[in-house]
Amino acid sequence: MIWLGLVILAAFGGLAIYASLPRRPAGVDNHNTPDARRAFGPMARIGFSTLPVIAAVILYSAIGMPQIPSRPYSERAGERNLAAAAAAANDVTDPDFQTDQQIRRLLSQIVLSLEANPRNLQGWVVLARGSLRLGDIERAVAAFARAYALSGHNPLLAIEYADTRITAQQGQIDKVSRDLILHALGQMPNHQLSRYYYGMMLKQQNKYQQALNVFTDLYRDIPKDDPLSGATEAEIQLLNAEIADATQAEPN
Repeated sequence: MIWLGLVILAAFGGLAIYASLPRRPAGVDNHNTPDARRAFGPMARIGFSTLPVIAAVILYSAIGMPQIPSRPYSERAGERNLAAAAAAANDVTDPDFQTDQQIRRLLSQIVLSLEANPRNLQGWVVLARGSLRLGDIERAVAAFARAYALSGHNPLLAIEYADTRITAQQGQIDKVSRDLILHALGQMPNHQLSRYYYGMMLKQQNKYQQALNVFTDLYRDIPKDDPLSGATEAEIQLLNAEIADATQAEPN
């Protein structure tokens, strides 16, 4: 679970900070002495060591997602453009702007931790999702690629990685994304977002009838108030129109 990994990472960071801060020598009460100015008391060391844990809680509350989103990232316009809108407004009093600034600072710390330990799976996942939150799609793609490899090709990360790649490529599904979709679907045949992207893959291959069958089955299984329902219904309508046009164009 992402929150557990993030808290564990923060706890180790806090312990490292606590151990690295110089202790105030016993019996040194005069704060004006050189030893006292270069050292920290127990309460100060504990305070500094809790900073990573506090940062982890703030970061997870802003970007943490305990499960894969139920709709394509390309459909989540408000989520994708929130940081860009706040930056354009340049309003430092805007809560969204302030949250984004916090996330940027926290992600900078995650980057430093990954430089020290590049095999930290949870760190790469946090970096990828945080980059998405800020609209940095290219960095998110690179971070998901590392996380997916480190995870041993986890199918949930496969579809999240594919989702981000497809967004970066303006909706086009390349060979890497196709392999990710097929891997996720093979491991999770009922996963709705995987099925959606499988239908999109067939559509882009001009296999309209097969794509329509996939979307029709998916639409039947999705609750009507699910965010993915609207996108699926739209694809069904487009495919029906494409098939009708192709049928009319056929010679008698």
